[in-house]
Amino acid sequence: METKTGVRTQNTGRAKKGNGFVRFLSNGLFALVILMVIAMVFFVAQSRISGGPPKIAGRHMYIVLSGSMAPAFDTGSVIFVEPMEPENINEGDIITYRGLGDSSLLTTHRVVGMEESGQDLEFITKGDANDVNDPNPIPGTNLVGKVAMSVPYLGYLMGFGQSKQGLLVLVVIPGVLLIISESFKLYKNISKMKEEKES
Repeated sequence: METKTGVRTQNTGRAKKGNGFVRFLSNGLFALVILMVIAMVFFVAQSRISGGPPKIAGRHMYIVLSGSMAPAFDTGSVIFVEPMEPENINEGDIITYRGLGDSSLLTTHRVVGMEESGQDLEFITKGDANDVNDPNPIPGTNLVGKVAMSVPYLGYLMGFGQSKQGLLVLVVIPGVLLIISESFKLYKNISKMKEEKES
């Protein structure tokens, strides 16, 4: 009988450890989701207030809308573009620049050549997935910056977060669930304290 009791106690201890790990994992995932939601809200709010792209650590964030730079980064990625002077760009760098006709249209391609035109530096660019160079050299004055890094798929989440449905799914619903969860924990703690006082 004593041996069986000892085994039962040991199993209960293992079960508690298992439950603790599951609780730790679920709390960690929940915290990660909350952090992502907070970051999304911050980036969307920053973009709307400034009227430009979101910015983090001095780098502009842009969502990739085409696959011309695959496999370096694909559609739906987010690129972080560091503002830079034309003379600091080297052949092989990936740059973001304003279009020749429409200054609001941005393109991100790799520099495959450089040439001087008068006092201005011009870049010959090409998308990694394209067979030929871009038709026109890009004046240095059109340079926005150099791509510092990219994060795949984040652009889909950011684009969704800017819609009404995204706001509901990423902000309102998690907020309500957080309030319900914390209220339930508070209720359990109060009930436990009452039980302890009564006993």
